[in-house]
Amino acid sequence: MKEFIRKNQKDEVTGLFNMMYFMEDAHYLLCDAADGNLAFLYFDIENFKEYNLKYGFQGGNKFLRRVAGILQDTFPDGILARLNDDHFMAAVKNQNIEQRMEYVRKSVYDFDQNMAMEIKVGLYVPAAGIQDIALILDRAKLACESVKGIYDKGWGVFDASFEEKLRLKNYIVSNFYRALEHHDIEIWYQPEIRTMTRQVIGFEALARWNSPEHGMIPPNIFIDVLESAHLIHKLDLYVIREVCEDFRRVREHGQGWQEARISVNLSRLDFQLTDIFANVEHIRQEYKVGCDRLRLEVTESALTMDDSNLMEQIARFRAAGYEVWMDDFGSGYSSLNTLKEYDFDMIKLDMRFLRDFGTNRKSGIIIQSLVDMAKKIGMHTLAEGVETEEQYEFLKLIGCEACQGYLFGKPQPLAPAANAYAKQGATLTFEPLKSSEYYQQVSGINVLSSFPLRREEESAGCISQLPLAIVEQGLSRDTFRYLYANHSYFDYLKSIGMDTLEAVVTRYQSGQEHMDRMMERLLVRCCQSGEEESADFSINGNLGTVRCRHIATDPVRDVHAYVVAPANLSAQRPHEGIDMHAAFWHIMGIFTRIDFLSSTGRAENIYIDETQNRITTEDESVRGSLELYAERYIVPEERGAFLQFYDLKDLAKRREQVKRDHFTAFFHSRNDAGEVRLKIYLLIPFQLGGVDCCLSCVRDMDGVSTLEQVRTGEVMD
Repeated sequence: MKEFIRKNQKDEVTGLFNMMYFMEDAHYLLCDAADGNLAFLYFDIENFKEYNLKYGFQGGNKFLRRVAGILQDTFPDGILARLNDDHFMAAVKNQNIEQRMEYVRKSVYDFDQNMAMEIKVGLYVPAAGIQDIALILDRAKLACESVKGIYDKGWGVFDASFEEKLRLKNYIVSNFYRALEHHDIEIWYQPEIRTMTRQVIGFEALARWNSPEHGMIPPNIFIDVLESAHLIHKLDLYVIREVCEDFRRVREHGQGWQEARISVNLSRLDFQLTDIFANVEHIRQEYKVGCDRLRLEVTESALTMDDSNLMEQIARFRAAGYEVWMDDFGSGYSSLNTLKEYDFDMIKLDMRFLRDFGTNRKSGIIIQSLVDMAKKIGMHTLAEGVETEEQYEFLKLIGCEACQGYLFGKPQPLAPAANAYAKQGATLTFEPLKSSEYYQQVSGINVLSSFPLRREEESAGCISQLPLAIVEQGLSRDTFRYLYANHSYFDYLKSIGMDTLEAVVTRYQSGQEHMDRMMERLLVRCCQSGEEESADFSINGNLGTVRCRHIATDPVRDVHAYVVAPANLSAQRPHEGIDMHAAFWHIMGIFTRIDFLSSTGRAENIYIDETQNRITTEDESVRGSLELYAERYIVPEERGAFLQFYDLKDLAKRREQVKRDHFTAFFHSRNDAGEVRLKIYLLIPFQLGGVDCCLSCVRDMDGVSTLEQVRTGEVMD
């Protein structure tokens, strides 16, 4: 009967004994062993679930049997057991322990180097008089847990300080439900800031356990314990319910809190232990809270490439209208793979990136690269741990959309948070909820790209040193302001004789300079077309060009945002700058556009004001660009005469006929605003390198088209 019992106490997979037999025989060993002669080892295989996913359960069982064989070879005289899953226990003589633990680790690793399997070991040597096997197991397990996640430590030795952790762990599990019932777990709020405007875009809800017995229990401790005990989903749903309850309270705290949006954290286990989507939806609908008010954060460490269920649930939340963020990006080992496999709205950069920002130049380079990469794949970025103005200004410069940290506020309960951000004279104000999409589009511009005016899918995207600004304007020049400007833009301002953004705004709003009136009309064109537009200008002795694109419209304030990329052409040709400017100053005062046409079929725009577009960027051929121009700008009844006037095949015959070195015609022409004017078209033929070429120059007639004595078509006399 004894042999039958022993046989049934063996683990079916490995042949080792189970926990009951181990505890029984280990007790007898302890009674016979002298002080310090017996060592207890707890083994935990890291990434075993990944091994099962790759090779299946049969392959996993084969691996467990291999581990059991390694333990038997290493500890032939010890008591060995498989406790559960991928956890093993050994009671052995306290001799050459470190060498034998290292042998076990190396043998397990060598079994399949493609998976890089690691086994962690916890060591506990009980002192004389300690006979409680359950206590010994817990202490060996604590020693093992102390090195989990630390890649360069294979084993840990039990320390007396672990005892307090064990007691606290037991307290957390035993008192968790009481803490929920009595609201000992409080919800604190930390603001999240729009970097471009320094306005509050939301708050992160953080759980804080204020225990009557232990005071404030650190979140990293009680959250780990609740995850191990499979209670974490209870905490996360409690936090969401409390947040929704707070939505009711915040409406009573003055202007601004009606706009509050809250980020809540979800554990990986939430997706395994419950139907987290259904539960969140039930709570949200019960409190009548909109999906746009809740943002869900999933930690990067919770993500794996092969978890199809997690991918499906995240997609389910996003399809329902929730924003889903990746929290603590950069804290794990699989960040880039998870970005490839999962779709997130926001990536929160781990605070450790900024920890040595002032002393380690690599930090800034890495953050800048991450922001650039995130925007290229269509995700927004938030940097955690912002504590200084220097860090904030850097994040604003590189286009990181949002930030969070002690510079803007520490986590605090609802009441003081409401007083800090909603009272009159508060240093931080709320971003209006209806303007959120507008600012998201504006801050989504990749200011690090070489092609910032193009949509992200249209450009390859390299780091840019182009002068770049983002401006905003409503119905009048008085609403014009800068939202963003990079260092190269300030260099550009200096090159044209301007010192500050404030000086540019003041001059622009006065509208006294031709350049500023031109810029105002260019912004209107961009808003109407939705495409990239450009114009040339002259200012303070410099010839320049500016490209512009409309980004977004804020329906709350009826303003539009534009990305602007200017260039000082005179600065690029310092020796020719003065002469070029003098010549172009007169040309720009006479003509609205000048185009180069060649008998080889090439067309190129030399100069254009803000009233029409550069047709040659759409079609570089002479015939194609002329037909496109006629279709877009010449009134229908005059298009045939226009194309006949620009027929370059018989220029020599026409020159002989009119006895003149240029040709003139009048056509009713539209601008991009839809206005029709009578314009003078001047065609000047010449030869360049033996090739017949022409300059096409266009200018407005004085006044609108009401001069009946000027007939449409070519002037022959």
